[in-house]
Amino acid sequence: MNYTFDQLTDLAEQSLKVVAGLDEDCEELAREAIFAGEPDLAIADALDIAVDHPELYARFPQGVENLAKDPEYEVIQPYAEQLLR
Repeated sequence: MNYTFDQLTDLAEQSLKVVAGLDEDCEELAREAIFAGEPDLAIADALDIAVDHPELYARFPQGVENLAKDPEYEVIQPYAEQLLR
């Protein structure tokens, strides 16, 4: 599935809500990525925060799992296994 920039940005914002308060520095980097027009990097940052809290992967939006299966989103692909539902 192809996502619009707005849809990717929405997924990034939703992903940041899942990990809110766990790593403020990484969250700030993710927000900067969104501001810079790189929502896929922001999603990857949120997924990286969740590495220490694997129970959170199930709370990420379904769209993030879809992105992890898409070769176009290389920065998200490494998290595909953790996102399997």
